[in-house]
Amino acid sequence: MPPDYVYTLTTPEGVQQRIPIELVDDAIAIPDRFSPPAWAALTYHQCSHCPLNKETHRYCPIALNLAFLLPESALGDSFQTVTVEVDTPQRQYRQTTTLQRALSSLFGLICALSDCPHTRFLRPMARFHLPLSSASETLVRSASLFLLQQHMADRLDSQDPLAELNARYAALNELNRCFTRRLRGKRTSDAPINALVLLNVTAREMHWNLEEELASLAPLFGNDSDA
Repeated sequence: MPPDYVYTLTTPEGVQQRIPIELVDDAIAIPDRFSPPAWAALTYHQCSHCPLNKETHRYCPIALNLAFLLPESALGDSFQTVTVEVDTPQRQYRQTTTLQRALSSLFGLICALSDCPHTRFLRPMARFHLPLSSASETLVRSASLFLLQQHMADRLDSQDPLAELNARYAALNELNRCFTRRLRGKRTSDAPINALVLLNVTAREMHWNLEEELASLAPLFGNDSDA
């Protein structure tokens, strides 16, 4: 069977890196023969708010997936121009951008597919992955899918249903901040680190400006009676 997602990064010189992602039961499939590096261990720069313990989780779920999918080779500098092609079962996306921007999109998908307690709420976004999405696109997808999730769980009786989403993005912001230390301790290329920095910026904007940004979208949902 073909992979569920494929990221293909190509430099102007024609150097290409293909990153296939296969899922088993909605989790990234990693063969038993894979030997994770030391920096994937749970206790290696473990996030300050991580609820997992080494007795039940030898490896950080996100670091394990990143270590498997991103080999050290073929990663250039952050601002290296690449053409990124993303194949999903539904369609193909293609865009020329920087390596850090391409990796940031890939990292977002990997985080959403990892069994980290702080990223599990992003799982529906992985199912409807939109590569290289803008801040507004991320806002709409995140808020709408979160509210749909709450509706399916009959939990929309709160006066402030977005307060929980805001709290989850605050936790995600802390995860991104802590995770950069993990990558700084190992990787030589700055592109993976700066890719996480971009994710951290998005998480901070979602956390700090959630209500304000949603209010800015209100004109898009005008009164139906005006139609």
